[in-house]
Amino acid sequence: MMAPATIQKSLLPNGVRILSYPMATRSAAIGLWWLNGGRHQRPEQCGYAHLLEHLLFKGTAQYDAETLARRFEAMGGRINAHTGRELTALHGLVPAENAPELLDLLIALLLAPKFNEQDAALERNVVLQEMALIAGQPAERLEERGIALTWPDHPIGWPLLGRREVLEQVSARALHDYLATQLSGDRLYVVAAGAMDHAELARRCAPLAALPGGGAPVQPPPRHVTGTHRETSGERQRLLLWIMPAPAASHPDFPALLVANHLLAGGVSSRLFQELRERRGLVYDIRSRHEVYSDTGLWFIQTACDAKEAENCRRAVEEALQQLIRFGPRPAELETAQRHLRADLLIEADDPDSVMERLAREAIYLKHHPSLLERSEQLAAVTPARISELLKRAVERATCLEDGG
Repeated sequence: MMAPATIQKSLLPNGVRILSYPMATRSAAIGLWWLNGGRHQRPEQCGYAHLLEHLLFKGTAQYDAETLARRFEAMGGRINAHTGRELTALHGLVPAENAPELLDLLIALLLAPKFNEQDAALERNVVLQEMALIAGQPAERLEERGIALTWPDHPIGWPLLGRREVLEQVSARALHDYLATQLSGDRLYVVAAGAMDHAELARRCAPLAALPGGGAPVQPPPRHVTGTHRETSGERQRLLLWIMPAPAASHPDFPALLVANHLLAGGVSSRLFQELRERRGLVYDIRSRHEVYSDTGLWFIQTACDAKEAENCRRAVEEALQQLIRFGPRPAELETAQRHLRADLLIEADDPDSVMERLAREAIYLKHHPSLLERSEQLAAVTPARISELLKRAVERATCLEDGG
C-alpha cells in the first residue's frame, strides 16, 4: 500500500490519533473514524449508533442543518458517513482547497451537535423508512437474519438499523447521553490522504483535545452458531446464503482469506461463478465477500436461483467447496487471484479515498502500516494448502439459509 516512513502521525494527550499520507493530488480525503458501532450498544440502545450518525448532521453550535448542507454541497466531491458493527466514520473527498473547512465541520459535528426532540422524531421516521426499504429487499433481509442467527447472543449481531421498539421510545436526551459515554480520545482517529499538510491537520484537530481520555470497553468475541434454516414459499425465486467464520483483520490468515474469497466467487473466473453460471446456467450471479473486525469476521456466499433448482444449486455450491478443500486451487487460478488482488492494491494506492480508509483500518486493527511490497508478498505467500485449511475450518462451521424471497 504505502511505505511506513511516509505516514505522518500526531497524538493528542487524550489519545486522539492523527495520521496523514501526502499524495500528489488536487484533492484530499479526510475521515474521522470512531470506535462506536453496533457492538457497543446495550439492548435498550439497539439502533442508537446508527440514528446518532444521522442526527450529527442536524446542526452544530454555529450552523443549522440547512446551512451545513449548503456548505457541504458547495465543497463538491463526496461527503458522507456510515455506521458499522464496530466503527462509525464521518468522511469526505474534496478539492484540496476545501479540505480544511471539511475537517473543521466534521470536528464540529462530533463535538457540538445540536439536535433536539423534533430532530430525533423526524430522523427516527427516516430510519424506520430505511428499515422498510430493506424489508422489501429479500437479499439484504436474508443477510441481516443470517447474521442474527450466526451471532445470536452478542450485540455485534444485532440489526444495524436497530429495533423498532427501541427507536419508537428514543429521545434526543438519551442520544446525547449515549454520545457522551461513547466519545473519548482513545476511540477516535483522524485520518487524511492526499493534498493535506500534516501540520495544518494537527493544528485544526486541537479542539479534539477537550475530549476525555479512555478507550472502548473490552468485549469477548461473539459465539459463532451453525445451522441450516429454510423458509420455503410459493415464490419462483429462491435465495441461498452461506455464512462462515472469517479470521479477524489482524489474523495471520487474513491474506489467505483474501485469496480464497476471490477464488470462490470474487470474480467471473472464480470457481462458483464458472460452475453455477457458465457451466450449468443455474444462476445469473453468485458472489462471495467478507466482513472483518477486531476479533472476528464473517464470510458470505450468496446467490439466487429458480425454486425448482434450489437443491441442485445448493449441492453444486457445496460440492465445489469440498473440491477446493480436498484438492486446493489449480496453479493457474491461484496465480490469477493473486495477480488480481495485487492489481487492486496498485489501483487503490492512487485513490486518496481508498488510501484514507485503508490507513484508518490499519491503524485501528493492525497498529501498523504494511507497505505495498509487504502486502504483495503476503498475497504471493498464500499456498494451496493454506487455502484448503482455511476453507475447511470455515465450511465446518457454516450456517446455511434458504428463503423464498
